[in-house]
Amino acid sequence: MALRRRPPLRLCARLPDFFLLLLFRGCLIGAVNLKSSNRNPVVQEFESVELSCIITDSQTNDPRIEWKKIQGDQTAYVFFDNKIQVKPVTPVCRVPKAVPVGKTATLHCQESEGFPRPYYSWYRNDMPLPTDSRVNPRFRNSSFLLNSETGTLVFSAVHKEDSGQYFCIASNDAGSARCEEQEMEVYDLNIAGIIGGVLVVLAVLALITLGICCAYRRGYFINNRQDGESYKTPGKSDGVNYIRTDEEGDFRHKSSFVI
Repeated sequence: MALRRRPPLRLCARLPDFFLLLLFRGCLIGAVNLKSSNRNPVVQEFESVELSCIITDSQTNDPRIEWKKIQGDQTAYVFFDNKIQVKPVTPVCRVPKAVPVGKTATLHCQESEGFPRPYYSWYRNDMPLPTDSRVNPRFRNSSFLLNSETGTLVFSAVHKEDSGQYFCIASNDAGSARCEEQEMEVYDLNIAGIIGGVLVVLAVLALITLGICCAYRRGYFINNRQDGESYKTPGKSDGVNYIRTDEEGDFRHKSSFVI
């Protein structure tokens, strides 16, 4: 029987310790003998690696080859059903912390390393949310739409019942990953308080304007300093009149009596 060699598998993976270590060994499954030219490949992050899978003996026509990654006590598919599979990593979730009642709110969930491209689901208080709040009577007081392809959860007008702990799960055929819970608070908008605050501000501005007008009328803002043009001759002293005559050529005074 002629031996067949499966095409090599090329991978580019990312691990926290910046190295990828794949361990595999030959085995006999369904009367198929497998071997590899390199059982312990080590590759640095973002570099490619070739994993060989050679069939040395087979009693099965067109056997199915599956690749799995074993990391600790977790096992995940890498190659399955003739497709490369990569488990999603922890998605990045963005949840607004506080939103007033009646306003719009958008929650985001994104994951960039899973393959095939993952789909997204949102949970509130550990309860899965439907793609449309209108299709589930339990969420009749909500008004949201979930896009499972982009991971966005959009509320057209939030209600008090929409407050809670939210988290997102990204899933594909290789597995799933979730982000940490984040709280969104929906609070009432105090219209009366806002109007009262505006009135207080207007009253303060009115008092300031009135005070400035009164001070101006009383002359507090007029410059009392005298210059040369506005200088006035001092008043005459009581009981003395100063008269100048041509003969004297100078001033003389005479007494005046007031009876």
